[in-house]
Amino acid sequence: MKKILIGISGSIAAYKTVLLIRELSQSGYAVRVILTSGGQRFVTKKLIAGLGVEVYTDDTIKLDKPEEAMLHINLAKWADLIMIAPASANTIAKLATGLADSLLYESVLAASNKAIYLAPAMNYQMYKNPATQANLQILAGRGINICEPNEGIQACGDVGLGRMQEANQLQQIIENHFRHKELANLRDRIIVITLGATIEAIDPVRFISNHSSGKMGLALINAALDAGAKVIAIYGKIDVTLPENSPSFTKIPALSATEMLNVTLEQAKTADILIACAAICDYRMKEISKEKIKKNSANNAITLELIPNPDIVAEAKKATPSLLCIGFAAETENLIDHAKVKLEKKNLDIIVANPVDNGKAFGKDNNEIHILDKKGNISQYTETSKNILATNIMIYLDKYHETE
Repeated sequence: MKKILIGISGSIAAYKTVLLIRELSQSGYAVRVILTSGGQRFVTKKLIAGLGVEVYTDDTIKLDKPEEAMLHINLAKWADLIMIAPASANTIAKLATGLADSLLYESVLAASNKAIYLAPAMNYQMYKNPATQANLQILAGRGINICEPNEGIQACGDVGLGRMQEANQLQQIIENHFRHKELANLRDRIIVITLGATIEAIDPVRFISNHSSGKMGLALINAALDAGAKVIAIYGKIDVTLPENSPSFTKIPALSATEMLNVTLEQAKTADILIACAAICDYRMKEISKEKIKKNSANNAITLELIPNPDIVAEAKKATPSLLCIGFAAETENLIDHAKVKLEKKNLDIIVANPVDNGKAFGKDNNEIHILDKKGNISQYTETSKNILATNIMIYLDKYHETE
């Protein structure tokens, strides 16, 4: 039986958490609840206890009893997963600074090796405030999963992003987490993941590149490692920190498209799966200038002669036909149509399509995707964190492997 520790902080959205607790209990999960003083302003301990789960509050802890004095340690050890829902702006700020002034925050600090999910709930102005966004980025950087809020009418009457996800959405996130841990078809598989942006030199000073940060690639690396796979990461220019090399993880730098092609083809020879997440520059210089190109005194304009770069995932599939190849399609329009064309043209098994219009995707912590495969299946995943999307991609791969 999987064990879930739920933290309820102060928000009107706490009523949704009551529904979540009921559904989790009825689905066979063991649930315990920490109800903060703020949370008690919206739901009562008696109401939660009426669902047949254990409830803990700060005002009932007896520090003279050893088992209660160590309650935060015991709860952290007990839980397989911690979900704070709702997570108010105040709660998020406290977690980001590492405060430990109550049972909930002490338990989270003691659970640094456990899966932790936050479901923010607040007014849209509070949510988009730079302080809140900075705190969320800090927490995401520590491996805490953010369940991005929904957009809609809020309790105050405003309309915007900040509504906590519905109970059924949060339950799906929890179920996906545990399903991901049990992906038998990916265990011990060798998965090559390319990530980041390639760089094409113009001269010794300038280069051509793109906005890819490597965040989606890092999420895929972590998801694959969690599934028990052996991962080889081939990375270009990235804004994230990759794990250290280990028996199950190897990282290889490859800045240009040509370098990445050569490394990928070599590593693909012994791999089972290639996930081509890197954003490859479509073109490179026909000849790289050995000296810095000076401004033209006439009109300050320069002409660059560019030639196409190789299509890495297509070349890998051609060289190793047995390789399960997953490509990515970042599009500003006609997302599905363009993805279908790339899927067929490159002879891929699966393609992950994501919109990049209006500043979406690149450098962001969340995204939305469609997964298409050569069997004609199309699955849509609404906007959520890249960590959760990476888990969904691994679940998809596991099922796809099962039917191969």
